[in-house]
Amino acid sequence: MMYQTFKLLCTSCIAICLFNSSIKKENYDNNEKHSLTIEIEGVIIKKGTLYLAMYTTEESFLKEPYKRKKFLLSDFSGKLTFNDLPSGEYAITLYQDLNENEKLDKLFSIPLEPYGVSNNVNSFPKFKDSKIQLNKNKSIKIKIKN
Repeated sequence: MMYQTFKLLCTSCIAICLFNSSIKKENYDNNEKHSLTIEIEGVIIKKGTLYLAMYTTEESFLKEPYKRKKFLLSDFSGKLTFNDLPSGEYAITLYQDLNENEKLDKLFSIPLEPYGVSNNVNSFPKFKDSKIQLNKNKSIKIKIKN
């Protein structure tokens, strides 16, 4: 009886292993790493600092960035790349800090300094409108609104 139970258990394990190995892997693999190149267009005044923030969830959007970078506009080439990003959804915001006070100046929630959002959203940015899907290396363009 014990031998039959052991034999059944081994046969079941082999069947499960064979079944799992025959299933195709999906294209969306969170262990894969990708690069995201961002080209920024429309910079008129080449002064100040460019602040860029990347978000991965609706809850963190415009609150707690997943990644952030800053560049002096005098040193900025117009393109930047984030490497080793896992597959997923990302939304990017950026602004040009002309007066170097390290914040986006606004008047009644209307930006007074140049800014941009992924997907070049024209209304108040929301994660669902700004997000891009990253499951391979990708390049995007963000136009700064002056």
